[in-house]
Amino acid sequence: MTTTDSSAVPPQAPARLLRRSRTDRVAAGVAGGLGEYFGLDPVLFRVLFAVSAFFGGAGVLGYVLAWAAIPDEGTQRAAVDGWVAALRRRRIPVWLVAAIAGVILWCVAFSWWAPGPFFPVLVVVVLLVVLFGRRNPAPVPPTSSAPPTAPVPPTSSDEPGSPAASAVSLEKDPVASSTPMPPAPDWVSSARQWIDESKRASRERRRRAFPIRIATLLTLVVTLIVLGIADAASGIRLPVYFWCVGAIVAAGLLVGMVLRRTPWSMAPLLIPALAGMIAFGNSGASLHDGVGQKTWSPTSASELHGSYRLAFGDAVLDLRDLPSLDAPRSVDITLAAGQVEIKLPPTLNATVYGNVRLGQIEIDHRRVASTHGGSIHRVNGYDIEHTVRPPDTATGAPLTITVHQADGNLSVLRH
Repeated sequence: MTTTDSSAVPPQAPARLLRRSRTDRVAAGVAGGLGEYFGLDPVLFRVLFAVSAFFGGAGVLGYVLAWAAIPDEGTQRAAVDGWVAALRRRRIPVWLVAAIAGVILWCVAFSWWAPGPFFPVLVVVVLLVVLFGRRNPAPVPPTSSAPPTAPVPPTSSDEPGSPAASAVSLEKDPVASSTPMPPAPDWVSSARQWIDESKRASRERRRRAFPIRIATLLTLVVTLIVLGIADAASGIRLPVYFWCVGAIVAAGLLVGMVLRRTPWSMAPLLIPALAGMIAFGNSGASLHDGVGQKTWSPTSASELHGSYRLAFGDAVLDLRDLPSLDAPRSVDITLAAGQVEIKLPPTLNATVYGNVRLGQIEIDHRRVASTHGGSIHRVNGYDIEHTVRPPDTATGAPLTITVHQADGNLSVLRH
């Protein structure tokens, strides 16, 4: 008599694996692999990627992410696995890189659909918590098959709070005494380890770069003191300060790189040095010219000087009481940063040449606009020039006023 085993398990079909196809591919085989995995025509996925590419490039981004995350057919590891392994070798947390990439992606690609300014960032944070905040499963406490024992009556020494009472309570509840606390998420421990290692490495770098940093700082302080003394005596162009700071800091960093003792803490000084070079690169003003507010009001040709200078502040050249000139004259106004205001009478034959590196030029409290080739160009921005012609009612010899201003506002008032 033949019997059948009712407990026999039927053979299971092999699990399907999501892989990029090597036979049905147009680019990287992503659509072919998705079609094989879901049992659909790969053309549907190709059309989906192509159509969604016109919506802010979402299709292109999705295809690139799928290529990085899905292994190729016949392999077990995807491209992203090698990147993650490289980050771990360098002790860089994967969650930190993912967070930075998500914020950059939001700023570049998805800010147009965001219903609120922080909504995409919130989504990225939630996804990171879900992916990297999974806890390790806590071990299940073993169950005891021993028969229950009768309770032991308390003695005089088993008072609450006594060591004996604590021992008895642990014996009564072995599960509570043997169950460990749930461990912290993996990303928390990796973040703490990365921060601790970064702090130790930073302290070691600072210790090694201390001599170079001190030498650079001393050179910088001595140079600025010498420049200040020379500026107070005869005047030093303002850009020289920024050029010297940038050159000394750059030299210190280069020497540190050669000696493998780079003082990276000095690198932020390059930012104000570079900003000063850009803002005051063509300025001829110096601190010797003074700061604050200055008003010049010449009433005759003899009182009219050929040069007016100010480092920072408000410079006012009031020519309303100046009569018409008998001979041509030229006046230069130099200002590093601030406002220059020129007040002209309607009878003075004065032409103003404005040269402002960063700022704007106004005439009669209105921003100037000039027409070139049918388009209007407002005279404001970076490295601008404009000429204010004398009115038709002007008489006398011409007066040419040239303004050299690094940053600020040039205002010409014609009363």
